[in-house]
This record gives sequence, C-alpha cells and structure tokens, in this order.
Amino acid sequence: MKHFKNLRRPPVTVALATSLLGALLGSGCLTEEGGIVEGASAAAGESAGEAAGASASEGGTKQTAGAANVENGGDGHEHQSGGAPPTAGSASGGTAGADPHAQGGSDDELPAGGMPGAGGQPDEEAHIGDPCAFHTLPDPLPLPAGEGGAGGAGAANVLLQPSAFVGTYLTDSAGRTLYTYGADLPGDCQTPPQSVCVADCLVSWPVFHASERALGEGLDDAAFGAVQRADGAWQTTYMGWPLYYYKSDLALGQMTGQGKGKIWHVAELVPPTITVMRAGATLKYLADAYGRTLYVSAADQAGSALQDPISNCKGTCLKIFEPFHARNFSTVTILEPLDFSVFTRKGSSLQLSYKGLPLYRAATDLKSGDMTGLAVEGFTVAVP
Repeated sequence: MKHFKNLRRPPVTVALATSLLGALLGSGCLTEEGGIVEGASAAAGESAGEAAGASASEGGTKQTAGAANVENGGDGHEHQSGGAPPTAGSASGGTAGADPHAQGGSDDELPAGGMPGAGGQPDEEAHIGDPCAFHTLPDPLPLPAGEGGAGGAGAANVLLQPSAFVGTYLTDSAGRTLYTYGADLPGDCQTPPQSVCVADCLVSWPVFHASERALGEGLDDAAFGAVQRADGAWQTTYMGWPLYYYKSDLALGQMTGQGKGKIWHVAELVPPTITVMRAGATLKYLADAYGRTLYVSAADQAGSALQDPISNCKGTCLKIFEPFHARNFSTVTILEPLDFSVFTRKGSSLQLSYKGLPLYRAATDLKSGDMTGLAVEGFTVAVP
C-alpha cells in the first residue's frame, strides 16, 4: 500500500508529500493510460449493475467460457458464485436461517488498526458513512485434515507479517500470503460477500478457509467472516473480502501474485483507501476500501500542475454525490501517487482528485459494485 500524509497542492507549484508509515514502502507499477470512461462506460456500467444485482441472488447458474489467463486477471472461467450463507446480523435484525456461522453484526466492530475513515463533508448534503462489517462466528468443530490454512488445535491460522513493499499483511499459519480479488464484491452486515473466482481461476487462486479461525496477535475476529461458495466450500473473508492463496507463493514472504491483472492485491491489515475493481470482462474502475464505486464528472474542470480542479457539483448534485476525501489516504501499489491530489472546494471542505478530476461517491449506491451514479448525466466511473 502507498500512504500519503499530505496531498494538498500549494499555490502555483505542485507538491505531493508522501510519507512512510511503519516500515519503508516500495513503489508499485505504473497504471494503464486512462481517464474517464467515455460513451461505452454507461453500457459497461449497466452491465456491471446487472452483474452486481445478479450476484446477490442465490443459486445462480454457473457458466463456462473459453480459456483465459486467470493468473493475470483473465475472465474466461470467472463467473459469479451464488449460495452465500445468511448474512450476519444487521440493523434490521439480519437474515433468518439456521447458519452456525452467523452472528449479529455491529456497526462498532472494527479490526485492530481500523479501516481508513472517510472525511466528513459538513458543508455538503450527501454523507456516506462506513458500512458495518461482515462477520460470522468461527466454526467450533475441529478443522478437517488437509484443509487449507489449517494449524494444529489452538494454533493461530491467520497471522500478520511485515513487509517493506505493502506494509503489514495477512498470511496463513505457514506464512503464505493471502490475497483479495478486485472482481469480487465485498460484503457487509447486510449483504454477504460474492466471489466470482471459479473453475480455472481456482487453479491459480485457491480459496483460503480457516474454519476454527485462531487469530494471531494484532488481529480482531470482528473483521473476519466465512461465506459459502456455490460449490459448497467455505471461504474466509476479511473486511468483507474473500481471501485466496496464489499458487506460486510457496514460502514466507513471497507475494508474487501482487498486482496480477491489476486486480489481485495482498490482503493488508488496513486496506488501502482506494483500490482497483473490475466489473464484467474488461471494465476496471476505482473504488474505496469497501468496494464502493468512485465517480468523476464531465462538468468539472480538470486541474493541472499549476491549477486546482474546479468541482461544479453543487445544489441538487450534492444530494446524490458526496465529494470524496479520506483521512490517512493510501492506495494499492499499482496506482501512481502523483495521479492523486487534494484540493479545497468552495466552502473550505477538502476533496480528492485523480488525474486532475474530482472524485465522488454516490449516496444511491447501497453496496459494493453498485453504479447507480451512471444514471446521472455526465457522471462516469473513474478508471485507472
């Protein structure tokens, strides 16, 4: 993860101050050329919305497709899986069902280290709070022999390891790195996570499941859960994101899957403020740590090295779109730090921009992967 303490641009000159948090952080790969999605984005967004809607239904039909390079984020064998277990408790009381893993959720449950908080915008109308965490109780039964991520009885099977490249990250009991997938839909206490890695994808990216879930020092069980996949297998989740191994990581400290396809990321203790997700076969877009879509507006004036961006979202627009700003800002390593800056809006509130364009979240997006903001003229998803 890349951390930044101060992204504000002083007058006339541009300055982007970066800092090291804990261990030294390495630089990642440069992103693809890109700005905002043009005309095709709306169609892509509609299909993404339909895919997200379909993902919430259980028992979806599994499809097959042609060969794809799944190690690099290919799509040929990655389809939506259904059959998620009943959700953990929510504000409305949770979903009924005899699920031995389920437990009432809490809006106050956060992992050790916490999630990156979204900066409030008191002068504007839309405000999007952090969702409650997806959480289920660990299975009290002994872990079957040979199960991935198993340790001995009572031994920790999820641990933390330091890294100069990404910071503190999650591993299994043997030190093998755990990953999240940007095509998945992370869950919260009202919507279960959805994994789209199936078939050949699982050859390169086996699921991780620690049914007894004995956690190492520094980890909070409230941040973990388990979701049942379409094939009946269970998968451990962290902050709502399903966890995976990468087949080429065989020893402590290896993270050769980091950045594959620009949507596979090491599972970090504190997830990056901004990540890269994928909708459908090809559309990659920026999202916050909870998988909520980030937007840009064609009505805004892009910034430059000598001038701050100008946001023209005001009045009614601000009832739908929240100017995005985050404390303790960080990104996945594949994003370029110099593409981000913080500027001051009229009214003295702060907003984050990407490649010169102000970023927004839509109050009408109720869960990860939603793209309802595309229905508003001029708004498109921000693409890396």
